[in-house]
Amino acid sequence: MDASLIFCLICLSFGLIQAALMLLHAWEHLRFHRRRSDSPLTVNPNLRVTLIAPCKGLDPDLHENLLALFRQQHPNFELCFVVENEADPALPVIRDVAAENPHVGSRVVIAGLAHDSGQKVHNLICASQAVLNSPHRPHILAFVDSDACPHPEWLSRLVSRIGCGKFAVATGYRWYAPQGKHWANRLLSAVNNTVIAVMGPHGFNLVWGGAWAIRTETFEELGLPAAWQGTLSDDLVVSRLVHAAPLKVGYEPHCLVQSAADFDLPRVFEFVRRQFLVTRIYAPLWWHFAFWSGLLTNGCLLGLGAVAAWGLVAGSPQTTLTAVAGGVLIWALGALRFHMAAIAVRPYVAVEDAEYDTVARFNFWGWPIVSLTTWVGTLASACGNTIVWRGIRYRLDSADQTTILNHPADEPVAILKFERTSHAQPKARAA
Repeated sequence: MDASLIFCLICLSFGLIQAALMLLHAWEHLRFHRRRSDSPLTVNPNLRVTLIAPCKGLDPDLHENLLALFRQQHPNFELCFVVENEADPALPVIRDVAAENPHVGSRVVIAGLAHDSGQKVHNLICASQAVLNSPHRPHILAFVDSDACPHPEWLSRLVSRIGCGKFAVATGYRWYAPQGKHWANRLLSAVNNTVIAVMGPHGFNLVWGGAWAIRTETFEELGLPAAWQGTLSDDLVVSRLVHAAPLKVGYEPHCLVQSAADFDLPRVFEFVRRQFLVTRIYAPLWWHFAFWSGLLTNGCLLGLGAVAAWGLVAGSPQTTLTAVAGGVLIWALGALRFHMAAIAVRPYVAVEDAEYDTVARFNFWGWPIVSLTTWVGTLASACGNTIVWRGIRYRLDSADQTTILNHPADEPVAILKFERTSHAQPKARAA
């Protein structure tokens, strides 16, 4: 047996073992989603909830996204919007939507410029302090991004996941809806779906900052919001604190939120690198998992391709056929895995079948491209520690220190300001 055939069999063995394990996880992922789809919604009207929504600029469909927050069917909640300054173009939209919905209690916090934290983290620190110092302290704090458009039961589903008593934090995730026909948008959505496929019934899920909730007492016991000071990532800091406690993070499929994806290819790679660089700093074990598992997957596929090419050149049909057959088998197992993941998520995403199938087909047929893109982004994140986020350039010195290198605004740091946009107090409302 020549060396090329031995190398081929080694690649095939490792690739099949990994593919089989990932397929088993996909099956459990599918079973979990099906169980959650049948779970009844239980709402405790006595739990006061404050939903904090940091806003910056005019996100696509911002008016509709904010309107969706006012239309949440939870019986006892108020909204807290937070912006960097009064010149933020999101502020007039917030005020307009609040004026259209005076029956829902809402407030706005003007946080000012950040000087030693990420701007979003600084905004969340100011907003949470304002909420915790208010006369009507909530039992639960919930958080949502302004580019998300949650369905009416979203907040109740998030809160009920904590109410079961098993989890300290409940989290959802996003599903990127491609905008336009640029294939980069489908690629980004497919890459994002690989993260959804990791979420499950286990308690070591990562918190996603665009859709999560926590009991106020747990929030304070974990040392928040002080633990956010000097950091860039709100959600990964919370994940680290929760797992160190040790507590559990419950993932709720009903809390998947739809976000618009309008990217070109360079911005896709910039986004993927930024996400994994932040993960490398704040959740290194998860970064290493993504790096080494991606290296194994792509290394095996590329290795089998190289062996197949070598077999053709060297005139070894046995080696070529073995490598091609092994590569096809690994591809088929991966395609089946992504097909199961698409079936699992489909009931929770409110888009047209044609729109969903566009991404599902990309995941199914082109999953090696998706896997390679994810791994290249992970590899790129291993170098350097600077990122640009929402127009601001940051240097991530450590998990506890962030330096703002460049901010488009040249105004001084503002003093925290508070504004109530609606005088309605949070009270029980019929769902």
